[in-house]
Amino acid sequence: MTARNVSPSLATPAAPGGSAQTAEPVLDRAAMLGTVEQDLVLLRELAEIFLAETPGLLAQIRSGVEEKHAEKVERAAHTLKGALLNFGARRACEVARQLEIRGREARLGDAAQVVSRLESEVSQVCQALSDYLREVVP
Repeated sequence: MTARNVSPSLATPAAPGGSAQTAEPVLDRAAMLGTVEQDLVLLRELAEIFLAETPGLLAQIRSGVEEKHAEKVERAAHTLKGALLNFGARRACEVARQLEIRGREARLGDAAQVVSRLESEVSQVCQALSDYLREVVP
């Protein structure tokens, strides 16, 4: 079975004043398929695990920031970053990386704002991934 083209829902709308051509996609289809060596069944399993575990990781990050528990933030952000890499979700991955670094360096002063950005990015990833699974993956 071959995958169809990525739906428009996998692309991010352009920022105000920007063009759609410069917007980075929420997911990278080629990266996703490469991660699983074109195995769509495995992609579905990986995506389902990601969708099930992501809310808990976000909760750990948020509570780590609220508790000022830098190591908890670092660990959960690192885990989430790795999971996001499986789907080529570069923007969300970058925000998770920022939190991972803040946790490692115990610099959580502005981390709540970064968590809000991460939650927004991850929400877009989850929606795009769910759409992709409905459209393409058996």
